[in-house]
Amino acid sequence: MVALNISADLADKIQTEATTHGMTVEEYLRAAIKHERALAARKKIEREQTWWLSQPESKRATYKGEFVAIHDLSVVDHDKEEAALYKRVRQKYGKTSVLVIPADGVKEIQIYSPRVAR
Repeated sequence: MVALNISADLADKIQTEATTHGMTVEEYLRAAIKHERALAARKKIEREQTWWLSQPESKRATYKGEFVAIHDLSVVDHDKEEAALYKRVRQKYGKTSVLVIPADGVKEIQIYSPRVAR
């Protein structure tokens, strides 16, 4: 076991939150770290998507009909086959968040529901 020096006030808050959620302090901290990592990954992907879609049409047209992989605001790979691209990205970057998107951008999807709203 490793000791971590934190204030008594913070330790009390962590213990209270863990108890509220029916978890041990360690379980609670692991869940909080996992949540923060997921949030950071989502923000990275959103930032990269915004960057890609803000690029000039001429740059995006270079990859027409393909998928592009964006990492650290740069095109790091591209391919017509999304699965092949995704596999290479995973091999190179592991679990690091990398945006894989159609070069033309995400198309609008319409979902029709058989349910009638009243």
